[in-house]
Formats: sequence, structure tokens, C-alpha cells
Amino acid sequence: MKNTNGNMYQKSTSKAFLIDNTSDLIKIGLLLLLGFFAVVLRERVNVPLKLPGHHGFEFMLLFMAGKMLSRQRFAMSISSLGASASAFLPIFHFGNAFMPFTFLLPGFIGDLIINKTGKNSYLYIAVAGGLAYSSIPLVRQGIMMATGIPFGSLVSGLLYPFALHFIFGAMGSLAGAAVFGRFKK
Repeated sequence: MKNTNGNMYQKSTSKAFLIDNTSDLIKIGLLLLLGFFAVVLRERVNVPLKLPGHHGFEFMLLFMAGKMLSRQRFAMSISSLGASASAFLPIFHFGNAFMPFTFLLPGFIGDLIINKTGKNSYLYIAVAGGLAYSSIPLVRQGIMMATGIPFGSLVSGLLYPFALHFIFGAMGSLAGAAVFGRFKK
């Protein structure tokens, strides 16, 4: 852009970072808090279903709400980082030290699939949410094979926990997209 003298304006700021202003930092902070809230719900809401992956509904609903309402390309990943970081807090009593590591992958997988396919198809959103949340038993299986520490739901095999994590994750992400997709700009 030229000024009145016909010369170019002098560049006054660097665009090396993708974060342009403080409102982006606030949005990232809110996505991190969304991950924290997902862990709080998982820990404090006691739903006696006794099925592996039953917390995937509220977990993926919140992650998908953040993805639908935010313009951040990696909104689910940021929420996943918030969930993982908050799982290290001593106020949560998960019973195993590996729980923060299992919270890392769902956001990254969900972002990868949705960023490639788009947020417009409910089928892709359900598959993305299901695959994202079903990464948890895969991570647990890897931890169990590497350390020998058994996880209760995986003792009888991987297929049943994988399928239920997929179903609950798909339902939660579908609900989040249906409800919060109406509010996106």
C-alpha cells in the first residue's frame, strides 16, 4: 500500500508468528480451558455404564464444539493439549500415570481428518471423532505392551474397547457438530 507521496509504508511489525493479536491468545486459552473442562467432566461425572470409552461422548462433544466455534485450524489439538496438561494435576485421581499421554492423540487425529475433509459433512465428522477417540485404546495397548501394566478394558482384547471408543467418540462429535455447528460464523 502506498502513502500520499507514492512511497510504500514502512513495515512496522513482524509477521513471523501466526498469532496476530491478543484475541488469538485468548481463543487459544479458551480452547485449553475447554480441554481442562473435558477432564473435569470425565473425572467428576460418574456415569455407571461400566463400558470402555463411555466418556468419549462428552469428551468429543466438547472438542468438536471448540472446533466448530473456533477459526483455529488446530482447535482440537489445542484442547487435547489442555486436557493432557490438566491430567497431570494432582486433583485428578485417574489411577494410572499414563492418562495424560492418552489424551494427546484424539485432538491431533481429529484435526488431521477434519482439516482434510472439512466441517460440512456429518459423516466425516462422525468418522473423525470416532477414529480420534478410538486412538485411546491403541495408545493404552502400546503402553501395556511396552511396560506390562495391564489396563482393565484391554485384558480381554482390543476389538471391543476400540469399537466402543469409536461409537462413543462418533456420537459425541456428531452431537457437538450438530449443536454447535449452528452457531459458527
